[in-house]
Amino acid sequence: MRISRAALTLVLALAGCALRPPPSQPEILASALPAETVIPHEWIADRYPGAVTNDWLSAFNDPVLDAILAEALANNLDLLQAADKVEVARQMVTVVGAKLLPQIGGKIAGKRTHDFGDEDYIKHTHSHTVAALNIAWEMDVWGRLRSQRAAAEAEYDAGVFEYAYAQQSLAATVALNWYLTTETYQLLQLAERAVEIYTGLLQLAEIRRDSGKSTDLDVVDARARMETAMSELQSARIDFDRARRTLEVLLGRYPAAEIQAAPHYPPLPPPVAAGLPATLLERRPDILAAEYRVLAAFRKREAVRLALLPDFSLSLTAERLGDHLLEVLHLSPYRASVEMGATVPIYEGGALCAYLNIATAEQAQAVAHYGSVVLNAFREVENAIASEALLARQLEYAQRALVDRTRAVEIARVQYRAGRRDLLWVEELQAGQIAAEAKVIQLRNARIANRIRLHLALGGSFGGGLAAPGGLSK
Repeated sequence: MRISRAALTLVLALAGCALRPPPSQPEILASALPAETVIPHEWIADRYPGAVTNDWLSAFNDPVLDAILAEALANNLDLLQAADKVEVARQMVTVVGAKLLPQIGGKIAGKRTHDFGDEDYIKHTHSHTVAALNIAWEMDVWGRLRSQRAAAEAEYDAGVFEYAYAQQSLAATVALNWYLTTETYQLLQLAERAVEIYTGLLQLAEIRRDSGKSTDLDVVDARARMETAMSELQSARIDFDRARRTLEVLLGRYPAAEIQAAPHYPPLPPPVAAGLPATLLERRPDILAAEYRVLAAFRKREAVRLALLPDFSLSLTAERLGDHLLEVLHLSPYRASVEMGATVPIYEGGALCAYLNIATAEQAQAVAHYGSVVLNAFREVENAIASEALLARQLEYAQRALVDRTRAVEIARVQYRAGRRDLLWVEELQAGQIAAEAKVIQLRNARIANRIRLHLALGGSFGGGLAAPGGLSK
């Protein structure tokens, strides 16, 4: 079969058609957010000038946290799954891209046939062998296959950024749970001290009752408060063990509640630079991942749209036949063929149009998801920045209240021993002092947790170096 040189030249020329340019990041953002939604030039909650820096973990100066985070990065099962997903996406780029290349295959086969009959001249046995080489190539005239490959590459890029965000999230989660064990440990110590305090008040009430200076009511009430403190001690032990087990699972350990907690919080590092809101779009890995998901959806839609056009293919086959009939007829056993054709979709019951509608809806869904990720990222940063100053003031007031309540308890104890106040009044003040101390413990952890969440929200990595737009390596 002779192929027209002009037709072949035309096909090869069309095969070089460029793909449509994908939407830019500003175009995606404009499509994702309502027209009236404007990104401010500075953060609304407060101003923290300067570029966002990485290596926030070192700011806490906690060697134990550094060690357990390294353990989590090596052993956390969720992170290992995320890494495997990236590898799958990377291999899919090769699988999809292979369709652009010629497909070469070979065939070797043999067949032996025996004919049965009543007469001897009918009975005979013969062999038939085939050795063939086939080359098939789907010419990507319109760019459908290239669009599929571009979609696979965009999904791989999205997977890389999702994995980077998974690492950052794991670092923040490990740090949060590490300092949560400190909080629960300190609350456990406070609960143990509360039992000692109420046990001492019970003994004091019994002494005063035996000396006729108090009544059985004081003793019964003191015993009830001591037993309540014992109950709260068990609750504190449960919380402490649960916090340790959660942390151990993050590290890939068996949840045995054996990990040792830090007895004290580290000093809170100085305030961090928050950069500008617009730079968040190029710094946070989850936002970049969502952007690449939009690009992948765009390329997938292009591939579906181009599937409505004819497909062109070229096939070359060379084979050798081993057959006794060819020998009898003195025919050559070698054969070669060339085939070029086009497949034109005519009627498929509306399936192709439905696929295009599906791809269009999936692209719109990816754009909306991008907008949601962006707004949530801004919300997380604004909340964390606003909470920085609010938590600092809240802790200051709580510490002052603790000092006053501690002094009030000291005065009340003296007055109770002198017979000027009853035990119920002392116990109420004591309960307020314990609650105030617990509040201070919780607020100290809340400030550290808020700082960790701020680092995560800003997209600053826990590693070294400056955070630069597009600075994540693949």
